[in-house]
Amino acid sequence: MLPGATLFVAVCTQRDFWPGGAAALVDGATAANVATLVGVGARLRIRTGGICCLHDSWPRGSAPDRTSVASTTAPALATHCLVGTAGADFAPGGAPALPVIVVAAGSVAPALDRVHAYYVASGCDAGVDAGTLHARVFDHLAAGVRDAVVFGAGVEYGLAHAVDALLHRRVRTHVSLDAAAAVDDAAAQLVIADWKRRGVDVATTATLIRLLERTATS
Repeated sequence: MLPGATLFVAVCTQRDFWPGGAAALVDGATAANVATLVGVGARLRIRTGGICCLHDSWPRGSAPDRTSVASTTAPALATHCLVGTAGADFAPGGAPALPVIVVAAGSVAPALDRVHAYYVASGCDAGVDAGTLHARVFDHLAAGVRDAVVFGAGVEYGLAHAVDALLHRRVRTHVSLDAAAAVDDAAAQLVIADWKRRGVDVATTATLIRLLERTATS
C-alpha cells in the first residue's frame, strides 16, 4: 500500500460507541488500535474520511438497511449519537488531523477539496450510496485511491456499508479487524466471511501499519 494512494475510512469513531458511552461497542484495546491508526494516518499524511452516525431521532435499532449480510439475530443498538449531544462527537483518539466536514443527508453540498476530512452521516441506518449527496462525497474521497483501510464501530452496520461502497468503486479494501467492533459477534462473523469471499483483506492493525510504513520508506 502506498500512503499517497491510500484512504483511511473511519466508521462511527464517536463517543457513544467508546467505553462509557451509550452504545459502548468498543473496548479499550480496540479503541487503542483505532487511535494508533489515526495517528499513523496523520504522520504519513494519508487521506482520511469516513462515516458517522448523526440522528435527529433515535435510530431504528435492530433492522437497519444493511446491504452486505442480513441477520435476524443481531440485537438492537442502544440509543446513540443524537444530534447535538456529546455522544455524537468524536471519541478520544478518533478524530483525524485534518479539519472535519460532516455531510448530513439533505444538507447543502460542500465544496470538496483535499484539505478537509469528509464524513458522511449515513451511519448505521443506510448505505453510503442510498443518497446522491453522500455518494458524491464518497466518490471524492475514493478518487485516485488504490487501497482503503476501514476501521471503527459496527462491523455489521457502518463498516459493512463502507466496504460495500468501496468495493462498488473498485477500491482494494482492507479491514483492520482488531480496530473494529461488532454489535453481535455471530452476525459479524457472517459479514466477515462475506468480505473474504468478495476479496476483502481482513488483517491486524500492526500488519497494515507495517505495509504502509514499508512502502513509505522504500
